[in-house]
Amino acid sequence: MNGGAFIGALDPEFNPFDGEYLAEILEVTARAWARMRPPKQDDIEDRITFRLVGQLANAPEFAEIPYDVIPQWWIVGLDGELFGRLDIRFKHRRSKRDYFGFEAKRLHVTYPSGRTSKEYSTYAGEAGMMAFIEGQYSKMLPAGGMLGYVMDGKSDEAWSGIGKQIESQRTVLKLSTGCTFARSTLSKALEQALNGSHLGETDHDLDTHHLRLFHLLLPVRTTAA
Repeated sequence: MNGGAFIGALDPEFNPFDGEYLAEILEVTARAWARMRPPKQDDIEDRITFRLVGQLANAPEFAEIPYDVIPQWWIVGLDGELFGRLDIRFKHRRSKRDYFGFEAKRLHVTYPSGRTSKEYSTYAGEAGMMAFIEGQYSKMLPAGGMLGYVMDGKSDEAWSGIGKQIESQRTVLKLSTGCTFARSTLSKALEQALNGSHLGETDHDLDTHHLRLFHLLLPVRTTAA
């Protein structure tokens, strides 16, 4: 890094959004989920996320990669405006400003009343993918991620449902021409993940830049697993 003004710029050879760094984040997250005690059906997203971050922060392999991980991180404007609250923020220690953010959503939820909901529209909606597309979660940053906690463990079904939801909203989600919801080129990061985990990605043309959005679907283990 140069010794110039504090402008948030990085030396050209350092890119915290390089595939190698992104793969580290995705791999350590999937492995932490595999170690974590399975959430209960009535666990809310925040409670699950705090437990996942606890696993991340104390993971032996996490000490070997250069990130600080922060749960429930508020994005604040110059005048104190609250633009949103990222579920998980990975901050590379060599970067002055850049970060990788995850927004988490429960999928295939059974509510206390007995009502069930797939929650695909919530995943792709204003508090999910759209928070990245509209910029408050990753303003001018080239990559971000969605976590899908598949509460009934049926991750193959969730993969198909999320794909159909994204395709039905491709205009509002600003999917790049020719882009579809597909397996990520970084899927090798799931080699030690819980069986049934899926990693996809989409590319979004935001006029100012392209956003690479990862989709990490994490199945909740059943008591019989």
